[in-house]
Amino acid sequence: MFSAAFVLRVLLFSLQGHQNDLDTFAYWFNTAAASGPSSFYNTVGWCDYPPFNIYLFWGFGSLVQVLNLFGSSIVYIIKLVPNIFDMLIAGVIYFFVQKSLGFKLGALAAAFYLFNPAVIFNAAIWGQFDAIYTLFLLVSLILMLKGKPELSALSFAVSILTKPQAIALLPLFVFIVFKKNGVRRFLSSAAIFIATIFAVILPMQWNNPVTFFYDIYFGAYGGYEYTSVNAFNLWGLSGLWVPDGNLFIVGWVLFAIFSVFTLYVLYKRWNKSNQTMLLIFFAAFMFCFAFFMLPTRIHERYLFPAISFLALMFPFAKKTRLFYAVITATFLTNIAYILHWFNLYLTEGYHNAPNLSGDPIVVVVSIINVIMFLYGLTLLWHELKGTTVFKLEPLTITGNKQKKGVASNET
Repeated sequence: MFSAAFVLRVLLFSLQGHQNDLDTFAYWFNTAAASGPSSFYNTVGWCDYPPFNIYLFWGFGSLVQVLNLFGSSIVYIIKLVPNIFDMLIAGVIYFFVQKSLGFKLGALAAAFYLFNPAVIFNAAIWGQFDAIYTLFLLVSLILMLKGKPELSALSFAVSILTKPQAIALLPLFVFIVFKKNGVRRFLSSAAIFIATIFAVILPMQWNNPVTFFYDIYFGAYGGYEYTSVNAFNLWGLSGLWVPDGNLFIVGWVLFAIFSVFTLYVLYKRWNKSNQTMLLIFFAAFMFCFAFFMLPTRIHERYLFPAISFLALMFPFAKKTRLFYAVITATFLTNIAYILHWFNLYLTEGYHNAPNLSGDPIVVVVSIINVIMFLYGLTLLWHELKGTTVFKLEPLTITGNKQKKGVASNET
């Protein structure tokens, strides 16, 4: 199954991604290979990707030079990187589900990720790197649930050092560490988190790592002062690439309100729900969803990590299966439609991004996402009121033996 999924992706590598992105990645790969990670940012001129990526650019860029690849051949190496991480994500999902529900449901959950059309499109066709930070997010949450907060903090730090949008799950992680492990383990986890940040950054910036960290993250974020940067979300209803002004504050206030509400649900239902583990995973999905839906300046691909959490939950909880189907459809439509217009604009010689404000597909998909987000909030509300929404309802496969102890609250 894994082999078939990987071969399928490789066969799709030749399809056109976003040429500007691929050209930029090729330049970054070659620059990292030539200068090494320590001099990369001083040499490259411009790069808005955080530091952990540079080590990947260096490693795979060196492979490009060893193989003496050039032109379109480099695209295969560029697209290979996120697809390797896609395989790893599916492996993590398999082992986690298999331990609780048995081999067949573990394999099925992995298949729901491996053959998810949106996941395949994002990495194998577009060539984007979202699978990398998603892997570390998923591993971090699992380690936290397994009572290993220090290792979880290390993995979470790597995730943020790969993509800044990993910060979406920070409130959830802080809450779980406090709730499960207390102040002492929280402080040790925070120390590991900070140490990991500096361990990755210091080889690139000895003089002022704090300023370097700030410029990489907030400098790039400040370059997109628009309500929606091609994301079919709440703000997509009123248009794309609209200057956000004070709406920037409104978006983060909405996300803060959502965070407080969701964490309160977890606090009230901790060990009272039949399956706290499932509630935590659903909360992780909703944090990813809320980060995509509520703040301004959000890009079309920021919904990507949600699919990994939904694929993992699919065999466990019936209530999550509708989300898997709908979010897969809306996310695929979003990224495929935007890539279509990006490439069309490039072909026609335009130098600006397409503004699809008011486009029927943008509006309809945005409405569907809003409805699903409100439905998710409704489920959390019912959970808060004492109804066990996220109960164990495993899929039934002939011959599959559910593992002993799965109904217990493992958190």
